[in-house]
Amino acid sequence: MPAGSGLLLSTSLVRPTSAFVEWLAWHRMMGAHLVNVLIDRRQAAAHPLLSALETAGLVRIVPVGVDPDMKEEPHNSALRAGAIEGEESGGHGLFLGPDEYFRIHSTARTIASLMRGAGGADVMSVPVCEGGTGGHEHHAPGPVLHMTRPVAVPGAGAALRSVVRLGLFSSRTPEVPVGPVAGDAPVRWTDGSGTPLPAPQSRVAWARAGHAPGMARASVLRIAAPASETLLLRAQHLPPKQRPGSEALLARLADLAAIEGPEHALGARAAALGAQIAELMALPGVAEAQAAIEAGERETLKQILPAAEPAILPAAEAPAREAGATDEDAPAPDPALPEWFAEIHTGGDRQGFYTRLEHHAVMCIRRDPARLVVTFDNLSNVNDLSPGREPWAYRFVRENGASHLSVMARRKDWYRCPQLIAYLEKLSGDGLFAEFGQIWLTGTSMGGFAALAFASLAPGATVIAFNPQTTLDETLVPWEERFGMGRARDWSLPYSDAAFEIDEVARAFVLYDPFFAPDRRHVERLEGDNVTPLKTWCSGHFSPVFLRRANLLKPVMQHALDGTLTPAVFYRLYRDRRLLPWYRKALQANLQERGHERLARIVSPAFQKLRREAAE
Repeated sequence: MPAGSGLLLSTSLVRPTSAFVEWLAWHRMMGAHLVNVLIDRRQAAAHPLLSALETAGLVRIVPVGVDPDMKEEPHNSALRAGAIEGEESGGHGLFLGPDEYFRIHSTARTIASLMRGAGGADVMSVPVCEGGTGGHEHHAPGPVLHMTRPVAVPGAGAALRSVVRLGLFSSRTPEVPVGPVAGDAPVRWTDGSGTPLPAPQSRVAWARAGHAPGMARASVLRIAAPASETLLLRAQHLPPKQRPGSEALLARLADLAAIEGPEHALGARAAALGAQIAELMALPGVAEAQAAIEAGERETLKQILPAAEPAILPAAEAPAREAGATDEDAPAPDPALPEWFAEIHTGGDRQGFYTRLEHHAVMCIRRDPARLVVTFDNLSNVNDLSPGREPWAYRFVRENGASHLSVMARRKDWYRCPQLIAYLEKLSGDGLFAEFGQIWLTGTSMGGFAALAFASLAPGATVIAFNPQTTLDETLVPWEERFGMGRARDWSLPYSDAAFEIDEVARAFVLYDPFFAPDRRHVERLEGDNVTPLKTWCSGHFSPVFLRRANLLKPVMQHALDGTLTPAVFYRLYRDRRLLPWYRKALQANLQERGHERLARIVSPAFQKLRREAAE
């Protein structure tokens, strides 16, 4: 649907809150004639408020498959919004969270006039300013903008939101549009003060260049918690496993309460906003749906506050234990530390460190000064946000008594993160890898890519990569159609093509299924006498799982660590895969796909014979 000369606004919702009508009214004042609401396809028809607004033609419900990790949804939804914006023309696009409010500080009334006043800017990237709780404790359903609150002054690395001329880009992150620009005309890209922004266009690049986030013309106000109780209420909307614990809630509330800065107030816009809200509430079905949401929020608070209040009290304010109380009345002890953290904790017996970055964490346990194994998480690990999450291959490395450096990912980004890259470069530059006589880097799929891509930081290392990609840069591997979220990352960063990072490794063992074309084509890009391809026929993209089920993963890894892994050793071990039902089924399917029906029919009898012989 063309957006005309207005604003095509997009957002991602878990469910609409009682503040959504005000959020919509506020941005309609700025020219948002249509709002794309990206929401879990399983819940797309479950919200009467959204249905009523869609019937009125004000929103468009976009059902999507959501990531199990809700923290990834803003990025995933922004990518989808970017694709929608790329097909439109004649106006501007903007992606915001449902708690983010675009603010115009100039005399412009709409975003279209704001962009004209900035010299006809094609893109305007404005900083996100966090609003504090302002002393508001109790949740009041409904509008929130009238509640005054201090607003933090954004620093050099503040998050950004970008207004983009429609049709210029076909992809975006929540912060900036990315990808090739349509047409040959130069793009005028400014900050929130209308000042031109230099290439490369990214928050990290501008922060490194010392570019302060201008906001004289516009900014975004994020109201994460209109009141303390609202933070508890919004936490209930998350899946149970992803709800923050009491300590995290306390820390977040403390941060929001400590915000200082200029006070936000509606001022002269209050009357216009009130009229816009009244206009929306008069639409068929909207007032009834809004009343139901407000009643639901009040009821939810009644249910959670009695249980939540003691949990969120700081230790100094917690009720003292009554005289005569028994041990059964005492609070439950803290859960045991994860085994890896217990090793380097104050009470542990190992030296090491744990560093939490924005999208990754890096853990190091020093066990053996001569041997270091560096592991990278794969895609399945990303969704595990539990305290008990283990670094990839943790138990195997521990059993071998080797030192362990683990890079743990919190999002599916193929480690394309400037902060992480700078951190790993610093570890290398500080001499961490030079301390050890032998180093191994290993991982599978996304982790296999990282093991190869970062190998140049540890010259002389050995790499064991399972089903790796060499890059997801579409200019280098245009045939790669998997991993949409990975392909949308920034592949102009360093260490983005593993084929150019392995010249100085001692040996790179690359395990893959030659029958699985996407993986095979990546392996074919790896050249050099130090590259040893090991074929795991009929395993598909799951070589480690296949090997583990055949009881071969640990022996293969052990040979690699012992320095005894060779093609002859591997294929002698791999003969045992013939006893695995997975192998039989995959072999039959492969033969059928290649037109060898007669051979496919004899696979099962041959398989049964092998199983009988093995049992004798």
